Amino acid sequence: MRVVSVAVLLGAVALPAFADQPPEIRAVTLSRAGVAMIEAQGALGPQPLTLSIRRADIDDFLKSLRLSDPSGAVPMLSMTGPGGVDDVFAALPFDPEALGNLRALLDTMIGAPITAERRGITVSGELMGTRPLPCADDAQSGCVAVAVLGDNGAIRQVPLDDGTELTFGDASDRDAIARGLAALRQAGRALMLDVSLTSTETDQREIGLGWLQPAPVWKTAWRAEDSADGLILTGWAVIENTTGQDWDEVELTLATGAVQALQAQLYDRLDAGRKLAKPMMEDALMASAPLSRSMAFESAMDIAPVSMDDGDSFSRYTLSTPVTLQAGDVISLPFLRETLQDARLTLYRGGTGAVHPSLAISFENPLPLRLPAGIVTLYEDGRGHAGDATLPELAPGAEAEIEFARDTAMQVDESLSETRSLQSARMVDGVFVAEERLERRTSYRIEGAPDAERVLTLSHPLRQGWDIQNAGAERGFDDTRFRVEVPAGEVVTQEVVEQRVTSTRIALLELDQEALGFWSARVPDAELSAMLNQFRDLRAEQAVLRREAARQREIEAELIADQDRLAGLIVQLGDDSPATRERRARVDAIDAEIAQARRARDDAEARQTEIEQALRDLLRQS
Repeated sequence: MRVVSVAVLLGAVALPAFADQPPEIRAVTLSRAGVAMIEAQGALGPQPLTLSIRRADIDDFLKSLRLSDPSGAVPMLSMTGPGGVDDVFAALPFDPEALGNLRALLDTMIGAPITAERRGITVSGELMGTRPLPCADDAQSGCVAVAVLGDNGAIRQVPLDDGTELTFGDASDRDAIARGLAALRQAGRALMLDVSLTSTETDQREIGLGWLQPAPVWKTAWRAEDSADGLILTGWAVIENTTGQDWDEVELTLATGAVQALQAQLYDRLDAGRKLAKPMMEDALMASAPLSRSMAFESAMDIAPVSMDDGDSFSRYTLSTPVTLQAGDVISLPFLRETLQDARLTLYRGGTGAVHPSLAISFENPLPLRLPAGIVTLYEDGRGHAGDATLPELAPGAEAEIEFARDTAMQVDESLSETRSLQSARMVDGVFVAEERLERRTSYRIEGAPDAERVLTLSHPLRQGWDIQNAGAERGFDDTRFRVEVPAGEVVTQEVVEQRVTSTRIALLELDQEALGFWSARVPDAELSAMLNQFRDLRAEQAVLRREAARQREIEAELIADQDRLAGLIVQLGDDSPATRERRARVDAIDAEIAQARRARDDAEARQTEIEQALRDLLRQS
């Protein structure tokens, strides 16, 4: 049983530098997932512990920071929010671009008390904006004047040039401009964030810190050299320190494997699309925190006390400790902790085409209310960061499996074969009914890890209408589970057999010759097979006779057309030449040929009628 904490975790950096005293880095673990796990020690007391954090690293820091505080106090982390400039200018009468364009600024401040002084002439009153002004020099263009409404109602225009000095008379207007300039200046330093760490305990003490930050993937350069004893293979690690701080006697670990490291979005604002509701006050729900596990050091800190209750469609966590937070800033603190059953799985999901199984954990929510969804950063005792995953929202008693890495020491090859066999066939009122049994065999060839025995949980997907024939299978909501023991270095094959029975109903008259031949060769009943063969032979003869009748009609039509042509020619010529006599003889001969074609057609059609009757007789016998 391991303890898993659900907490709103604290901040995201590359290596932060403490303002007063830098932390002492104790250990660094570089991962092939593109992250580094840092373990350090620093001092926290009555004054906040200030960190300067790279903006690009804030999300990973917020996702993963852990504290080990011997006082057990509740930690709080605060920083300037991501919408600082937008929030400031949302309350100002001008936008950021106006501060770089004097004319645009004046046009947005219409009505403000102002004093304009130029070459000893002073004009005071209310600002009416700017106006185009004819230039004294015709070669110039774009001259502008400031329009001012005086106390006596007179409107004065003062040219706006290098000699003009403007002063806003209202302190609130001057303050607005100052706040806008300060916000733009702060935005210019956006590559770094100033983060303040405090707690409910003010005594000076040493605390432990650990977090993840982006880091280049460390690389390996192998050396293979011949020797008298054989080939010597040497691996050289290529490492880059991008933590932003020197390493001084740091315990360095190089981690390999297929750990999943998700990029979270915890600092930037994420606005959700919402439906417009009736004006009313709703209870606010606190956002949930990601799950976390202990690192190489023991995590020791308290959480903010909360009261919890559950409704039909929500769970609510109310902080009992008051929170002080300036508008636009961010705070982060742990608020929920539960001990969950930690069920490790080596899981392979059939049908996905994956080569390696996943390393997963099965969670069950022990709370009487919903467990909030969030990103999970998994730590293993003695090994550090083991991967990231996402945990969905879990109802009371609900279970979820999260996959955080791949077990590259194992390999699974999936193959599929399908067979079908005819179980029964019969004729019912002229309808051919056949029942077939289909069988699918899915073979999972599992290559074990070379160093240790594994127990693989094989998840075979459920298919609608198919029944699993394997004994001892555990059927779930959408899959069937098999527990497969795989000895070290060996190959194990697990077959999953599924069956289903299908029924085919076809009117016998709709079966063509090919289909009749297919079914007559497969049906187990000899009498039914003979009937289908007879039906097929009659249909084959019927098809021949149809073609023959059609051919005789074509012959008859051609003969009649030839006869009409010759008769017309004889009438047109009107002579008794030898050629005409030959034409008359041909016309007489064609009469006999036409009669012969008609007899052949009639014979074919008569035989077709006999066959149709024979087919009806066969259908009645069925």
